[in-house]
Amino acid sequence: MKGRRTLGEWSVKPANDEREGYLSEQLALGVTYTAAGRPYHAHLLAKLLPQDPFNRAFVIESLFDLREIKFYKEVSRGRCEVTGGRRGEAAAAAAAAGRHVKVIKPAVEAVERKYLTEEDLESSWTPDLYFAKHKEAAESILVLDDMCQHGYKVPELTDGMTSAQTRAALVTVANFHAATVALQHKEGKNLQEEFPYLLSVDQSVESFNCLVERGLPLLLKFLESRKDQAQVREGLTRYSGPRAAQVLREVLAPSDKLNTLVHCDFWCNNLLFKEAEDAAARCCIIDWQMVMYGRPAIDVALLLTTSLEPAERRKHGSELLAAYWDAFMARLSKFGIESKALKYTKQDLEADFRAAQAMAALVVVGSVDIALGTPGREERVLNLLADLLEQGVL
Repeated sequence: MKGRRTLGEWSVKPANDEREGYLSEQLALGVTYTAAGRPYHAHLLAKLLPQDPFNRAFVIESLFDLREIKFYKEVSRGRCEVTGGRRGEAAAAAAAAGRHVKVIKPAVEAVERKYLTEEDLESSWTPDLYFAKHKEAAESILVLDDMCQHGYKVPELTDGMTSAQTRAALVTVANFHAATVALQHKEGKNLQEEFPYLLSVDQSVESFNCLVERGLPLLLKFLESRKDQAQVREGLTRYSGPRAAQVLREVLAPSDKLNTLVHCDFWCNNLLFKEAEDAAARCCIIDWQMVMYGRPAIDVALLLTTSLEPAERRKHGSELLAAYWDAFMARLSKFGIESKALKYTKQDLEADFRAAQAMAALVVVGSVDIALGTPGREERVLNLLADLLEQGVL
């Protein structure tokens, strides 16, 4: 919206957020303003550095806050949004080489507009950006459209996602994955060079392994009182020490067959859904702090492993994986990319998915404090781990 704007009333309060996460502090903003003589009211969500000292240090060290800002907006040292430190090194190196560092969301939207029809384009697959500011290890502000004001809701973590929500999420992430394939195959982009701020393999392994090292002792301690889960406890003890990091690295390292940009934290807490009686549920993906270059099966495994009730996962897991594949291939076809050009098959996806389930299970172990104390969540975690141990995935 162009032209002069006049700020009227505004309000700030803690976000009424049912999500259980630790990577940001969130505020709900209400802003009334006039533009071109007309009144407007915006509902916004501000994300700040977390107040908890451990979580704050974790976010700063892992660059999660800056990475999410860069997902939405170009951050220039010259504009003072980033000041000093190693956080600006990737952008500075690119600038020194005469290369323009691109931003993921606009790049994805641009390649979709170039090759797809208006009918194919999704609105609100992730929130719109209003403002971003960053200062090294001191301040981080990301202001986004509050999608909950547009009818989107966070699914209940304890209940797990419905079949309609799961399918909507898989289609949305398949479309995102396909657009990043199009950037590579149609536009000739090297994604790791195009977006040098992506989470690296070393960073992702270190971050997830840090969670496992904190969560695994909690889970093993809890299982001491669960004699019916002796096999689960015995199986998990093998992941004390270096084994967890080895499993994580094997999955998070790029494939020699097919890689896309992946969300890498793709579970129900980072998804919003808008239900419609006369149409399929719509999904909006949030929290892009961990976006990286890797196997698309990572996102699928994280979703199906963490966010479904055991009966739903057991009964429909294979069917949902096939639904993702069909959506992915259908979207690629709209870009004019044929399956034979990929050199990646459904069997390759299934193999990557099986391996990624082990990584996803370790993420569940690392985040087990979210489940402990809530019986429904505890049983879901234990059922998941028992199933994967029985299947030989863990």
